[in-house]
Amino acid sequence: MKELLNDFFLILQLLTRIPINGNLFCNKENFRRGASFMPLVGVIVGGIQWITYKLCIGIFSLNISIVIVILMGIILTGALHIDGLGDMCDGFFAFKDKDKIIEVMKDSRIGTYACLAIITDILLKYSFFCFIVPSFSLVIVIVPVIARFSIVFIAFIGKPAKSTGSGNLFIGNIGRWELFLAAFITVITLFFLMNMNFIYVIMLIFAALLMSLLINVFCNRKIGGLTGDLFGANNEIIEILTMAILCVIITR
Repeated sequence: MKELLNDFFLILQLLTRIPINGNLFCNKENFRRGASFMPLVGVIVGGIQWITYKLCIGIFSLNISIVIVILMGIILTGALHIDGLGDMCDGFFAFKDKDKIIEVMKDSRIGTYACLAIITDILLKYSFFCFIVPSFSLVIVIVPVIARFSIVFIAFIGKPAKSTGSGNLFIGNIGRWELFLAAFITVITLFFLMNMNFIYVIMLIFAALLMSLLINVFCNRKIGGLTGDLFGANNEIIEILTMAILCVIITR
């Protein structure tokens, strides 16, 4: 139990800015086991955002409340995933050479493609949330859970694009048991959040897995594998996809 708590807090510390006091074991084995808890980190991030919405909607309008919810997500994650999306777009769409792409992705400066991607990402989230939240506020929790599970999946099927990097703590290091546990946490969480509608749960998870598979193929063609930045990009893309599908479900 102590080891599991260590691995959970390790992943929580890695993926969020929630202060974790104490020394944690952080070898490759800890990261491998801790990956199973990524969907649970999504529950925590989404849960805090949902509570923020419930507090804000009693004071502010829907539009302002949604802006605060999105900002809360960015603060909680330290813009980790959005940064990955921006880095991917700057590298993938500006250059064709693998080494140059990876060099640009590592650059802390932001380019035109990154700027456009980040603005589009936030605008889509804002628009989708404004449409869905009034009738189904738990979408705020569902979206980060599925997105974090997709990171586990793409790390499981992917291969590293470079010999070193934070992404290599997970790429090729996640086994079937870790993937199964992450899937179990995701399915059970969504099952209850979506009022036990198993068909919609399977639909959302299948769409996320299919999109992650396509992203992995795209990354292989561009740079021969995955990096930590591409985990963040995958997370953001899956969040948008999940919200788009929920929009369709709600309008039925």
